[in-house]
Amino acid sequence: MSRVTARNECSGARPEYKSHPLWGRAIAITREAYALAEVLRTRDAAAATSLRRAAVAIPARVAGALESRGARRAEEVLAARGALAEVARQARRDDSPAARRLRDEAEDLDARVIFDLEPVPGRVS
Repeated sequence: MSRVTARNECSGARPEYKSHPLWGRAIAITREAYALAEVLRTRDAAAATSLRRAAVAIPARVAGALESRGARRAEEVLAARGALAEVARQARRDDSPAARRLRDEAEDLDARVIFDLEPVPGRVS
């Protein structure tokens, strides 16, 4: 646990990652995914469960990447990208506007995670 995280937990202050735009988008996608999962539940309970499971991983992994460095950050980025890919895959199972929007949002956030969080040789993260 980082000193910032420990200090925030002790003081009750809001963790820094919760102010980051990527985390806010991750939470929004999770909400959209839960709404879609509710629609899918009657037709395909397993798909709804997979969608929910992947969706909750997104903000957790984005937060982990925002608070980590080095190899740990790379692991969190990969996990966030995997969860985003699974949300997009499950969203493709439905042809509704909400599902298409969720798919597009997940794919766009994936691109932002790559750009903002993946280590690039020569760039200090």
